[in-house]
Amino acid sequence: MGCLTIAGLATIELDDDLTAHLHAVLVAKLRRNEPVLLEWTGTGEHAQQVWVHPSAGVLASYDLPRPPDLDRLWLDRLMIAANSVSGISIEAADLHRHTRVVPAATRAVVDGLGAVRPPPPPPTTTRESDEHDARS
Repeated sequence: MGCLTIAGLATIELDDDLTAHLHAVLVAKLRRNEPVLLEWTGTGEHAQQVWVHPSAGVLASYDLPRPPDLDRLWLDRLMIAANSVSGISIEAADLHRHTRVVPAATRAVVDGLGAVRPPPPPPTTTRESDEHDARS
């Protein structure tokens, strides 16, 4: 297990791969003097958020002897989330690491050309579609 410690305010235990990717995105944002919002579920299933600003120290610790290799496509999606109003959802980043879903509250999807688009609407239930057909 890896660990991200942010300005002594928050310590988040994550697997080494997720720790390395989040750390890389945070460092890139902070180098540009850009803050980022991180969101995760803490102990007791309570939502927690931390505003990481350029003067905050960010420490990444790993169980491995060196940080894991970084996946460029995953970094791109994490950066899109970091630039969004809702910030990075750590649970979504973990859940969608091998998909095209952007790990933010908006749950946007990156298409094959690198463009971000909203996710498709959820399918309608049979009852809703029957009601729609009856009205037509």
